[in-house]
Amino acid sequence: MSEDKVILWTLPPSSNSAVIRTFLLAAEIPFEEKNAWGQTRTPEYIAKFPNNCAPAVEHGDFSVCETAASMRYLAKAFPDKAGKFYPSDNAQKAAKIDMVCDMINTGICNLIPKAAYPTLGFPLYAGDVAAMDESKEHTKASQKAAADAIKEYLENKVVGILLDKTKFLMSDTPTIADFRFAPMLSQIKVTMELPDGIADYLERMEADVPGFADGNKPANEYNSKFWVTNPVDC
Repeated sequence: MSEDKVILWTLPPSSNSAVIRTFLLAAEIPFEEKNAWGQTRTPEYIAKFPNNCAPAVEHGDFSVCETAASMRYLAKAFPDKAGKFYPSDNAQKAAKIDMVCDMINTGICNLIPKAAYPTLGFPLYAGDVAAMDESKEHTKASQKAAADAIKEYLENKVVGILLDKTKFLMSDTPTIADFRFAPMLSQIKVTMELPDGIADYLERMEADVPGFADGNKPANEYNSKFWVTNPVDC
């Protein structure tokens, strides 16, 4: 099974797509990348990937989507290459990694679209201020509130807890939690200067994790046009 071809479906400007791309490159798992633009709402795509989003992974006749689930699968399918990023023999360590991934998914990743997507020109989700005509005039204020919440999250939860005693998120070696988190900083830089502890962490990811910088390039090339040196202003 591990010898079957891995296909990675991406939207190149997407930081979420960079999550899986950087992981595959760091693990040295050969893969073919395909652009999902124009494909995600087709019946064929949805039959494989019911969230009709990218990134998504095919491996032989198997398909999986969602970033953390995809990385957990790849770590188990390629244990010699990717097992170091997600242990199969330590339930407690795996649970901590899952905890951090879930914190990121339900916390900061809910705030990034509100803070950054209007600036990046990405579509917002149903119910968001910028997605409704009657509330679009409040988009800047909504972005500012979300950016402030992101900054507090980075300083208090990430620097204050997850990076308090370790080089990476709750570990001195990178795990799938780091691949889930670090690429998102490219979009966060659209809304603020990174706090010092976060900027140092990103430098470590780029310098110490082979493949991370290259895998993040497509997202950075798009997002960097919008990077600012000051927070979103009302």
